[in-house]
Amino acid sequence: MQDLLGDDPGKSLGGAGVDRWVSSVCGYCGTGCGVLVGVKDGQAVAVRGNPAHPTNQGKLCLKGIYQWKALHHPERATRPMVRRGTELREAGWPAAMEEVASHMRAALAEGGPDAVGIYHGGQLLLEEYYALHKLAKGFLGTPNIDANTRLCMASAVAGYVRTFGSDGPPGCYEDLDTSHLVFLFGSNPAEMHPQLWRRILRNRQKNAAGLVVADPRLTLPARVADLHLKLRCGTNIPLLYGLLHVLISEGMTDQGYIQRFTDGFSDLAREAAQYPPERVAGLTGVPAGQVVEAARLFGTSPTAVTLFCQGVNQSVQATDAVTLINALHLVTGKVGRPGCAPFSLTGQASSLSMREVGGGGSLPGFRNPANPAHREQVARAWGVEVNLLPAFTRDITAMLEEIEAGRLQVLWVIGTNPAVSLPHQERVRRLLDRVFLVVQDVYYPVETAAFADVFLPGAQWGEKTGTMANSERRVNLVVRAVNPPGEARDDLSIIRELAHRLGAGNLLPWRGAEEVFNEFKDLTRGRPNDMSGISYQRLATVGGLQWPCPAGDHPGTPRLYTGGRFATAEGTAQGFGDFNHPEGKARLWAVPYDPPPEAPDARYPFWLNTGRVIEHYHTRTKTGRVPELNRLAPEAFVELHPADAARLEIAQGELVRVVSRRGQIEVTARITEGVSPGEVFVPFHFGEPEPVAPKRCRAANHLTAAVTDRFSAQPLLKVAACRLEKT
Repeated sequence: MQDLLGDDPGKSLGGAGVDRWVSSVCGYCGTGCGVLVGVKDGQAVAVRGNPAHPTNQGKLCLKGIYQWKALHHPERATRPMVRRGTELREAGWPAAMEEVASHMRAALAEGGPDAVGIYHGGQLLLEEYYALHKLAKGFLGTPNIDANTRLCMASAVAGYVRTFGSDGPPGCYEDLDTSHLVFLFGSNPAEMHPQLWRRILRNRQKNAAGLVVADPRLTLPARVADLHLKLRCGTNIPLLYGLLHVLISEGMTDQGYIQRFTDGFSDLAREAAQYPPERVAGLTGVPAGQVVEAARLFGTSPTAVTLFCQGVNQSVQATDAVTLINALHLVTGKVGRPGCAPFSLTGQASSLSMREVGGGGSLPGFRNPANPAHREQVARAWGVEVNLLPAFTRDITAMLEEIEAGRLQVLWVIGTNPAVSLPHQERVRRLLDRVFLVVQDVYYPVETAAFADVFLPGAQWGEKTGTMANSERRVNLVVRAVNPPGEARDDLSIIRELAHRLGAGNLLPWRGAEEVFNEFKDLTRGRPNDMSGISYQRLATVGGLQWPCPAGDHPGTPRLYTGGRFATAEGTAQGFGDFNHPEGKARLWAVPYDPPPEAPDARYPFWLNTGRVIEHYHTRTKTGRVPELNRLAPEAFVELHPADAARLEIAQGELVRVVSRRGQIEVTARITEGVSPGEVFVPFHFGEPEPVAPKRCRAANHLTAAVTDRFSAQPLLKVAACRLEKT
C-alpha cells in the first residue's frame, strides 16, 4: 500500500513541517467536505480533513487527500497563448485579451448575440458564475451560455422543477444518519461520494438501516445491500412504475398527504396500474418478487431517503424518472421530515451554485426567464433594459448545432474539457475546430486546448476565495491558500477584464469576490434559495449555512417543504408549465415509457454503460496529474462478463476494440461478474494525448450518441449499443 501512496504517505496525509493550515472546502465532488490546506514556504504541501466541519468530521477520500499535488504540477498553465498559424504561442495578457475581445466584437457586429457562446465548468466559484452570467445575459444578451453540469445535473433540476416548482434537493446529510431505509437508485456513493457512503454504513451499523440498490452493475453498495435490483440498462421508468404499482395496490400510500399536498394522483395511479410486477420483470430483468419486496420495504419503512445520480440523470427519460422518484416519496408522505427525501447527489463541487445564479436556463434566484415579473426584477437590479435579457438559453448540444450552421462564431470554454466529455466525439472535435475557440483552463496541455485559438491560464481551487454550495444546499466559504503560479489569474479577474474591454466594466464594478456575493444574495431575497442572511463572516465561523437562510440570525434550513407547501405557484416557480399550481401543491406525473432509442442487435450485440471510478474525476484534468491516483487507475478499460469473454476468446488485460455506430476505442479488457452477460462498462475519464489526430482512441464518448432528454437536454450517456472485437 505504501507504494501506491507514494514515498512518504505520512507526509502526504499529515503535512509535517507546515507553516499554517488554511480552512477551506474540497474542490472535487458535490459533497462539500471541509478541509485544512497545509502551506509551507508559500506552497500547498498537504490536505487533511477538517474535524470541525459538519459534512465530513475530518474524513476525506483519496482525491481529497491528494488534491494539493495538482496545484504545483509542472503542466500548470502560467502564460496566455494565441494561435499563430498552426501553433499556440505565448503572449502577454493585453494581447491575448484584446484578441478575444476583438473577435467577440466582430462576431456581435456581424451576427448579433447569437454569434457568441460560453460553455463553462461546474467547479468555478459562485461569484465567478454570477459575473459570467451577468456579462452574458445583461450585456451580450446572448442565449448561448451553458455549463458542463448539463451532462450531470440537468435532469435532476428539471425533475425537481416539474414536481416541486423549483430546483434544490429537499433533504440533508443528516437524513442518511437516521433514515430507516436508504434506496440507492443509479447511484454509487461508495466511489463517487465516499463520505456520504461512510454515513450510510454507520447508520446500518448503529441503527440496522435497510439498504436497497437499483443498478445494472454489481457495485460495492450492491454487494452489501439487503436487496439488489439488477435492472437492464434503460429501464428505470418501468421499474419505478412497478414500485408505485405495488405501493398503490397494497395500500401503502398516505392518502391524507396526497389529498392535501399533491395534484395528479389519479393519472399517476392509472399509469402505474399498467405495470404489475410480472410485466416489470419482463421489461427490466428484475424478478417480480424483488419488485414487490423493494416496494414493501419502502412502503412499510417509517422513513426512507432515495439517493440518485448519473444512473438516472444520464439514462433514458431522465427527467421523467426523477419525477417518478419524487412520486415515490410524495405518495407515501416521505418528504419534508427527518430521514425522508428524494435526494439528488451533485457531481461537481459548485454545481448547485451554478444553478443558483441562473445556470441551466434560469435567472438569479431560481427565477423564470419567461416570467415578465422575474425578468423585470433582474433587469432593475442590474440596471439594464429588460428586453436585453434572453428569454431562453441554448444547451451545449444546441450550441454545437449553431456552430455547424455557421451562426455561432466565437465559443469561450472555461474550466471544462468538451473534447473528452461530450458525446459523439468525432463531431464535437470537428466543430471545435471550426469555431473561434477561447479556452480558459489551469493546465496545458488539455485535450480541448488542442483546438484553441486563444488559451487563457486560470487559477484553480486553493488559489482563490469565494463560495460553493454542496448537495445539501450548504453554502461554504472557499479560501485562497496559495497564489496561482506565474501569470495565471483567477477567473473573476479574467471575466472582469474582458467585460471592461467590451465596454461592460460598469456592469461588473466589484473590487473583490465578497462584493459579488453581496450583490447576488440580494437577488435571492424572498426566493426559494434565499441567501440574504448569509455573509462571508458567518460562513467563516459556522462551517457553512443551508439555504433558505433569510436573516442574519437564521440558522439555515436543513429540509425543504416541511409544511407541505411547494414552489409551484406561477409567481414563485422556476418555470411555466403544467406543474404550476395556485395553491402550491406538488405535481405527480403520469409519464409514458419510451424504450431506449438504441438497443443491441446482431451487429452491435452489447449494452454499453459508461461511468466513473473512485480514483479519477471527470476527464482527469487534475487527477491524471496526481501520481498516487494514476498508479491506482492508470488506463482506460472495458468491463465484460466472464461468459462473454470466454465466447469471444478475450483474456484479462488484452487490448480489445469497442465499436459503436459512431466510433471506436481500444482499451484493455477487465473480466468481472460485476456486469451482466450482454453488458459492458467503460469509464469516461480517459481522453487522448493527441486529440486532433489520435493514434489510439480511448475516450468513451467516441461511442455515445448526441441524444438528449426532451425536458433537460441532458445527453444520454448511459445507454448505447456496441460490439467487442479483438485487436
